[in-house]
Amino acid sequence: MQFLKICVLRRNACTAVCFWRNQLVQKLSVRKISTTTPRSTVMPAWVIDKYGNNEVLRFTQDMMIPMIHYPNEVVIKVHAASINPIDVNMRSGYGAAALNMKRDPLHIRIKGEEFPLTLGRDVSGVVMECGLDVKYFKPGDEVWAAVPPWKQGTLSEFVVVSGNEVSHKPKSLTHTQAASLPYVALTAWSAINKVGGLNDKNCRGKRISGKESITAGPFSWPVVHIW
Repeated sequence: MQFLKICVLRRNACTAVCFWRNQLVQKLSVRKISTTTPRSTVMPAWVIDKYGNNEVLRFTQDMMIPMIHYPNEVVIKVHAASINPIDVNMRSGYGAAALNMKRDPLHIRIKGEEFPLTLGRDVSGVVMECGLDVKYFKPGDEVWAAVPPWKQGTLSEFVVVSGNEVSHKPKSLTHTQAASLPYVALTAWSAINKVGGLNDKNCRGKRISGKESITAGPFSWPVVHIW
């Protein structure tokens, strides 16, 4: 009798173990695995795939989100961007050879690897991520910037800039207002400082006039008169 009781208990224990193993295998076998690309890796942007007129502009939802490659870079979520004459001329291919040399000084890439190219130089937005060497900004800061023409532009959801190309946005300006200023303001400052030779030590009591301009190809620069 005792022998039969032991056999029954062992059988029940074996049945319980087998049931548990079956349940575990069943749960593992129906595990869902996603093979799709995460949506967070792409963003909307206005790009060009070749140089030309307005017909080369293309809106895409699949532009890769830019990544930080150097410790002094920041990622900005674009709230507003603007168009400058340089963007129109870059769309047509003006300066392409010089800009490609800046992008690839060792000539490692093949011709046309700058595409798809995002235009736009001005940006106002919010810092999303900072490189390890960035000390003056943190995620959440409202900033504005002028992006150099050899870098990917601002007509996109996100843009990467170096820390020395960005500064805190004035609180008195909206993002739309702020995005209209950086590139044109730096152009004016360059004319005053580099051409006119004015700085904080010698500008007291002087006036500036820039009604005339010098034209070279598609670009024009103001003639600075100081007295």
